[in-house]
Parts: sequence; C-alpha cells; structure tokens
Amino acid sequence: MTTTQPTTAAAPVPAANDRESLITGEAVLLDLRTASFAVRMVSAAIDGVAQLGILVGGTVGIVWAMSALNLDDGFLAAGVLLMSVSAYVGYPVLCEMLLQGRSLGRLVMGTRVVREDGGPVHVRQSVLRAVMAMLEIWATAGALALTSSVLDRKSRRIGDLLAGTVVIQERMAAPEPNRVELPKQLRSWAEGADVGRLPVTLAQDIRSFLPRADRIHPASRKQLSRDLLQRTLPHVAPAPPPGTDPEAFLAAVVSERSRRDELRLRKAVAAQRELAAEVRVPSITA
Repeated sequence: MTTTQPTTAAAPVPAANDRESLITGEAVLLDLRTASFAVRMVSAAIDGVAQLGILVGGTVGIVWAMSALNLDDGFLAAGVLLMSVSAYVGYPVLCEMLLQGRSLGRLVMGTRVVREDGGPVHVRQSVLRAVMAMLEIWATAGALALTSSVLDRKSRRIGDLLAGTVVIQERMAAPEPNRVELPKQLRSWAEGADVGRLPVTLAQDIRSFLPRADRIHPASRKQLSRDLLQRTLPHVAPAPPPGTDPEAFLAAVVSERSRRDELRLRKAVAAQRELAAEVRVPSITA
C-alpha cells in the first residue's frame, strides 16, 4: 500500500516590524513576544526582594547559630559567603532549572527565559546570567542592565547577550472581541457585493479605524474615512448606493467579509471532520 506524506507549507516570512520570529533547526516557526523593559524591571525588583530576604535571613541565622555554639569568627565569614552565593547565584539558577526558565518575579509577570532558538536554558547559561547580574544589577545599582536593555531591541541585558538567551512574554491580556456590525441600510447591498478582493492590509486598516473613530478629531476622522473609502472602492463591486456614509460603507465591507470568511472556515472544518470520520489509517506492526 502506497502512502503519501503530508506536505508542510512554508511559513510566511514575518515583516520587519512584526514580533520577533525565528525558524529553528527543525523548521518550526516561533513567534517570540519579548518582554518589555518595564516588565523586566518589575520582575527583577520582585526577585531582588526575594534574594535579599535569603541573604539577610540566612545571615541572621548564621549569627544566631554562632552565638549559640560559640563558634569562631571565621565561620561567620564563610557563612556570609555561602549565603551570598546562595542568594545571588543559587536562587536564580535553581529557579530557572526547576521552573523552566521562570523565577518568582517572572511567575508574577508572566515571563520566561529561553535560548535564542526558543529552547530551554542550560545550567551554564543560567550561571552566566546570574554571575553577570551581580555586576550589572547589584554592583552598579542596575545601571549596566538598564543601559543594555534600553539599547537592545529585544530588551536584553549583558548577561543575556553573553549567554545567548532572551526573556519572552508568555502571559498577555486577551484582547476583547471587537466585531463590526453590518449597517441595516446596507444589508441588501452587502449580500450581493463582491468583497473578496479586499487586501488583507486594507481590511486591517479599516478594522483599526472603525473602533476608535469616535475618539478621533472630527476633521481627521472625516479625512481618514474618505481615504479608506477611496482605497476600498477599487476592490468592491458594485459601488455602494449614492449618498452612503463612508464609515457605514467601510463597516459593511469588513462585516460582510468577516461573515463570509467565517462561513467558509466553518465549512472547511466540517469537511475535515467528516473526512476524518470516514478515513481509517491502518496500524503498522513490526
């Protein structure tokens, strides 16, 4: 029996101003939302409080133990050094290893450290980031990390640049659904109109304009609606009825386009489910 292998369509190349995207060695397109500088600052502040708590709490415990056991002052120096390493290096490394690139601050802010190819960080990368953080954040009061994060387009600090890592934003607020309603006076026209030739970029511009039209200055709003109208007319047939408001026309075009796309998608999904129910793949035994 001859089997055909499914073909994989090539992923589209993202535009330069899109979110950070890359293709791994396994030909998988990754869409990375790099964490902003402000989010990283808040995350670092939370982790800093936790690290200081470990250092101060551990030091107090060591001093109490020395007083109770009458130990030499050398034990105090060794204990403080141990707690410093635990707080500044052990805490971030253990967190990133156990929590898959997260820490207390990153859990709160919904971020995670990954390699530049999107994979999980290694121990050596975490150690390098933690050691550099002692210089970037603690020794210079965050001046070096601040400068590097502001200059780098991915908001990476020096430790990230040396380790080949990046902090990505995993948890983001879900956008509220914004469906454009079809004006009643244009329903009959929209049902027979050809709106399938509308370019995707133009449709996106119209969907971006309509929800915020009420907040735009009246003169600018009128000019923008006319410009979008002139850009849309060559892609729509027939033309709208005479005297149609430009914004109503734009709303009718994108609403009808969305309705047809949704209907086509529902039919495609239904066809796939019907085909999957009929097709049975025989199991291959060794």
